[in-house]
Amino acid sequence: MTLPLVSILDDEPEIRAMLVKALEEAGFRTISFSRATEFEAALQTATPDVCLVDLSLPDRDGLTLVHRLALEQGAVVIIISGR
Repeated sequence: MTLPLVSILDDEPEIRAMLVKALEEAGFRTISFSRATEFEAALQTATPDVCLVDLSLPDRDGLTLVHRLALEQGAVVIIISGR
């Protein structure tokens, strides 16, 4: 059985590291990104089971990205934010 894959998009390294550690300890596979452009490029070859997306990104509006993921790809998205 393949472990579920969680994709993490957050520009803060500490947040990414904390999420990766917690999820991997819980038995999930993870891939993480600091920029939306990297994240979107990876989605061409990877199909995460869940995407954790920060709303405050340096290179893209997180909410627009979330809408696109949900509408165009039917992705399961959880919004994360430090605000």
